[in-house]
Amino acid sequence: MSQAAGARGDVARPRRMLLLALTAALVAAVVVAAWPRARMASPGPLSTPHLRANVQCASCHVDGAGAPVRGSSCTGCHKAHPSTRPAHAALLASGALGCPTCHAAHGAPDPTPVAAGGAVARVALSACASCHSPSRADDPIRACIGAGAWTGLSVCFDEHQTPTAPLPARGSCAREHGSDRFVAWEQARAASAPGAGGSPRALNEWALAGSSLGVCGLAIAGVAIRRRSRRARAAPKAVALAVPTVVRLPHVDAIRCLGCQACVDACPFDVLSVERHVAVVARPDACCGLGACEKACPNGSLTLLEPRRGPPDRLRIDASLESLDRPGVFVAGDLTGVPLIRNAILQGAQVAEHVAASLPPHERASKGCVDLAVVGAGPAGLSAALRAKELGLACVVLEQSKLAASIRSFPRGKIVHDPPIDMPLERQLWLRESTKEELVAQWTRIVRTHRIDVREDHRVVAIGREEGRHVVIASTPEGSRPIVAARVLLAIGRRGTPRKLDAVIEPEAVPRVHYALSDARTYVGRRVLVVGLGDSAMEAVIALARQPGSTVTVAYRGADFTRGRAANVDAMRRLVASRRVRLLLRSQVVRVDARWALVRTPDGIEKVAVDSVLALIGGEPSGALLSAAGLRLVQGG
Repeated sequence: MSQAAGARGDVARPRRMLLLALTAALVAAVVVAAWPRARMASPGPLSTPHLRANVQCASCHVDGAGAPVRGSSCTGCHKAHPSTRPAHAALLASGALGCPTCHAAHGAPDPTPVAAGGAVARVALSACASCHSPSRADDPIRACIGAGAWTGLSVCFDEHQTPTAPLPARGSCAREHGSDRFVAWEQARAASAPGAGGSPRALNEWALAGSSLGVCGLAIAGVAIRRRSRRARAAPKAVALAVPTVVRLPHVDAIRCLGCQACVDACPFDVLSVERHVAVVARPDACCGLGACEKACPNGSLTLLEPRRGPPDRLRIDASLESLDRPGVFVAGDLTGVPLIRNAILQGAQVAEHVAASLPPHERASKGCVDLAVVGAGPAGLSAALRAKELGLACVVLEQSKLAASIRSFPRGKIVHDPPIDMPLERQLWLRESTKEELVAQWTRIVRTHRIDVREDHRVVAIGREEGRHVVIASTPEGSRPIVAARVLLAIGRRGTPRKLDAVIEPEAVPRVHYALSDARTYVGRRVLVVGLGDSAMEAVIALARQPGSTVTVAYRGADFTRGRAANVDAMRRLVASRRVRLLLRSQVVRVDARWALVRTPDGIEKVAVDSVLALIGGEPSGALLSAAGLRLVQGG
């Protein structure tokens, strides 16, 4: 293209954008001028759902304009919605409480749309003020007070249905009822930026200016989208990821290393550090073999190599992840020694594909027998179950706790980061950088959508063999249950169950000793003793120290920080230096009673006043279950 033609093109593009913006602004002005004014004569803007349904004033104000709205006026469209709370149900029966009490027709906040489908109503806490007082410590409304984007709004969504008693999912409101509704609640609670409240027509006089600016933005976005689509067409097509079988570790050529910190900055797990101007592998156990450090090295002095010795404790498995000690039993996830959620997802799918390809037709879906029994409802187990469903295998997932229990134990709002997040992942199990609430909600939605048979509170205690099949024994609240399976996948992780606090815990103190932190906000104004100083413990302490009025003490048996990510260690040192956190080193908790925790320190026994004790001291290995399954851990070599 000639220079003149290029110049004409550069001038023509802005002209086209300007013409598009002016035309759309003119259309917006005509729409605003012709807008029916009668809808604005009501007491405040009509709520968006009612506007979309074209609800007329007489539909609600049956006693005439300006008359109060009766609850019976709402049931004509919405049908009756009973209350799950006895006190509210009594008020509803007496007529003292009705639909308009909580759901105002005028000036109500817009519902929050969610990925699970439908939208979640946002109810202002002011609607509850006639009966409840958030300032009272014993008022149940305190459990419903929202924060952040939900300030002034209720986050209690179970007024009309609960997970154990959902409303029927039928008709035009099917997306608002049924089991998927409870996934939507979790997504709504985790929403970081819900839509602004009020009707879009509340500020009619600003509509023209807003529309014009919006159209200009759309025009600019259109150009960007065109350019992005061109790049996307030219980009290579994504390919499925290979499943790693061993973690490669960084190897640094000390003579060539520049000490530039590029590899240290690129590693998301603080595996590397620079000592005496040379990069060294400071935390090999934390390495996932991701390779970001190798790519960041400017002169190639850092490369990834397979370790000369295997993991200290590893299972004997072949390339298809099948046990060499017990054929028909597979492992996936952390048990293989390969970390990262992404790798666990890939390994789980790989096992399902191998089982589908190798299981003889006459052994499939036999009476009283499943094709694949999966132990553990984490990323590897869920991925295997999803792929098994696709391939037509009869599969059941047995979980000793709850679905994605390990991720649920993360602190509230924790970002689950499994880099590189832009790598292709051609599986159904959703995985992106997200909060733990969003990740759990997405996985729950997927399990329900695909009708995966996940049996919670099923703790596998033994895996026997009978007539060529595996018999999995699960302990449940109702007693022991056997599950017969042609193949078994162990996707239980290396941590096992949380390690219990080795101290005398008085009966009255048992409810105050916890082994996971799910929401630091519940510890506002409380005295908390945290036991442990690993990454999980330090992240919990950092979150607790931010809560108003909280007092945090840490007890650790070591002499100093011996492990953990550098960012967590630095944050802890700052909190201790500012006296926001008290750190007791070389100490051990020996007794917890109703008011105190007795801690043995180098200076003797110290009484620490506590409201809660949080023991984050790792987990018990899964060795007992592995032995019961006939699998052996061997030393790396």
